[in-house]
Amino acid sequence: MLSAVRKKQLNKLKKILNAHNLDLELLNTALTHSSYNFESANENLPDYERLEFLGDSVLRICISEYLYDKYSDYDEGKLTKIRSTLVSDKFISTLAEKLNLNEYLNIGIHEEKDGGRNKESINACAFEAVIGAVYKSLGFEKAKNFVYGLYSDVNTNFNEIMLNFNTKELLQQYTQSINKDLPEYKVINESGKAHNKTFEVEVIYQGKELGRGIAKTKKDAEKNAAFNALKNLNLPKEQKNE
Repeated sequence: MLSAVRKKQLNKLKKILNAHNLDLELLNTALTHSSYNFESANENLPDYERLEFLGDSVLRICISEYLYDKYSDYDEGKLTKIRSTLVSDKFISTLAEKLNLNEYLNIGIHEEKDGGRNKESINACAFEAVIGAVYKSLGFEKAKNFVYGLYSDVNTNFNEIMLNFNTKELLQQYTQSINKDLPEYKVINESGKAHNKTFEVEVIYQGKELGRGIAKTKKDAEKNAAFNALKNLNLPKEQKNE
């Protein structure tokens, strides 16, 4: 039984989602992490995992149809790569962030302390679960319109997708097209306190610096370095009709 406070929260979210007839119980389940039920001694109550399973499938078919209709000149390989990016945890967590889904999550205290409310994987799962709830409550057409609305402002240009989300992979493909040597990433500077560090990374290939990147994590700094290397190399080459 949902409390009056929780109903008010969820009704506010329904307006944001533009899904006014969405079942509140389903929406609540879509936003409930397993840690919440566990710590509340309600392990028999559902969490978002089953709806996430459903929503993942709905999202994939919606994005597949969208790309198929929009890019009649793209082959299966390109369509697959774009879809892979658009349904990745990294990408859909940014959409969840725009909707502020993390504010509506039911999450356990320990998971909360561990930063769970802002974890990419949890927000991505909740996003898919919400899609599953829309599908289950309102049907496929409503779910498809819901997904299309969320992705309406997303740039799905092939080169832009590849450049923004697969920088290290693209750079490696380039170097391996020349020989079997791989680009090498080196941290050249660290600054800030232990809990708030900034890393500067350079990417080197055959003894030559190709680019540098700065970010709050080594992983992101490497991606930024690869991104700048690709820009310096004028890659990927612009393709016609894209």
